[in-house]
Amino acid sequence: MPIKVLHITGNLQMGGAQVCVKYLAENADRQEIESLVYPLRPQPVEININSEVIEVPYGHYDPRKFWAILRLCRERQIDIIHAHLHKPIIAALLASFFCDVRVVIHEHGPIFRRGVQYWLYRRLLRLLRGRAAAVIAVSQAAAGRLAHAARIDPARIRVIRNAVDFAAFSPRREAREKVRRQWGILEDKVVVGFVGRLDYVKGVDLLIEAFALLLQRSDRYFLLLVGAGPQRQELEELARRRGIAESVRFAGFCEEASQAMQAFDIGVVPSRQEALGIAALEMMRMKIPLVCSGVEGLGEIAIHEETALVPAENNPPEIARGVERLAGDGELQKRLTEAAYRFTKHFGIAEYVKAVEQVYREVLGQESL
Repeated sequence: MPIKVLHITGNLQMGGAQVCVKYLAENADRQEIESLVYPLRPQPVEININSEVIEVPYGHYDPRKFWAILRLCRERQIDIIHAHLHKPIIAALLASFFCDVRVVIHEHGPIFRRGVQYWLYRRLLRLLRGRAAAVIAVSQAAAGRLAHAARIDPARIRVIRNAVDFAAFSPRREAREKVRRQWGILEDKVVVGFVGRLDYVKGVDLLIEAFALLLQRSDRYFLLLVGAGPQRQELEELARRRGIAESVRFAGFCEEASQAMQAFDIGVVPSRQEALGIAALEMMRMKIPLVCSGVEGLGEIAIHEETALVPAENNPPEIARGVERLAGDGELQKRLTEAAYRFTKHFGIAEYVKAVEQVYREVLGQESL
């Protein structure tokens, strides 16, 4: 009999956790692992998962969503709940009181976040940690924060870094001209690119301010921002106030982000908080030279002068200096991108799925934390 795993995630919008769920559900050996996916908010759908997705038509804060977890576990004889992100993690740990199921919690980044709901998450996780059969963290930084905030024994936390789809995120410079025409970008422009959610923690405002400094020195730069999020209107207004709106393109959500990334000459990851940074890994795999914040988990993959340029301070002047340095030094670009590409060879989907499935097999006979 296959191991039956119920993946619970907050939604199906594009994000690192949701991409991980997709990789796990689609690439599991279906003779050994049967995967179901339950998003607490099934709409909107930005990421399609080729697996059974359970849609429950309840409102955002409807408590019947919790009872739906119990019903699914009993009716489908679920062996393991694999919970991703803060609300699913707490819901899964509570569900374990009412049904015979093992819970694997997967920390993708909420442990770092600020605000009342994340403070409450850390408090509840500390109280409920004994219900977890296993804990996965996407980085050493996330593991350390879990150990400190939730008082989980560090020896019981498995660090499994996110995967990259090597087939989708590969260097294909022949596509560069086509993608640039699609976005109306002139061939002689140096395209500075960002991929991610447009919210405060991603630091897109820092990038726009840095870009304004770049344009004061040269008009050869163009900024392409790929992604959606709550700050879009505010960021568009910031670009207008700085007088750079004509040189900034808000591409919005792109289902195939790798296609838009083909247009990038330089990538920037200016995050204020980041448990790992899957966009950084994807750009590394595509041999796009990076200026990258070294905050939290990013510091484990963005190594200054080796795989990226890491500003001494994550602020607009330092980001602008990093972009200028890369734009003017082809040898530096080549050295960084070749090293970054080699670094990502251990981030394949097959290795990732194998590591997580090993956790499943272990917890079926393992005592809780």
